Amino acid sequence: MPQYSDVSDIQLQLRRLELDYATEEREREREESQQQLELKKLEFERERQKEERQQQLELKKLELELSRASDPSAHLTDPPSFRPPPFRVEAAVKLVPKFSESDIETFLISFEKVAELNNFPPDKYAAILQAHLTGKALKVFTELSVEECRDYPTLKAALLQTYSVVPEVYRKRFRNLSKLYSETYILSLLSV
Repeated sequence: MPQYSDVSDIQLQLRRLELDYATEEREREREESQQQLELKKLEFERERQKEERQQQLELKKLELELSRASDPSAHLTDPPSFRPPPFRVEAAVKLVPKFSESDIETFLISFEKVAELNNFPPDKYAAILQAHLTGKALKVFTELSVEECRDYPTLKAALLQTYSVVPEVYRKRFRNLSKLYSETYILSLLSV
């Protein structure tokens, strides 16, 4: 029997070791989850501080814009970091779609939309446009005086007239318009 008792002592010690190991494992898992929770709290706090700084920056920008709007001479003394970069025609030229002599209306409409979306100064429209003109359009541009070339509405009117895009053309298109069976009335009007 003495041997049997030794086996049971060993089993008892083994069981204690297993229980101790399980307890230590649970304690380690609890510490890891506590550390992860602390990390999440730190990340959340960092993100909150970042958002708060961003809101403060936006608020300062709005205050600066309000002060500029109320005092137009104030922007002359602003630090250079708040001044927008100067407008560059050569950079703007790259954004304009390719000129098509066959459809000058679409080209001019898309040019004006690109200019509007990219906040081109209206006084620079003609300078940007002339870089894309070819063929008949370039000939019209060269025949205009320097003052007329600088005035975008005058340049546009001259181009449209040269390509015979006058009110009479629109009137004829409208009068000859017919709806196809598969088209809706709106699609039919869009083709004008």
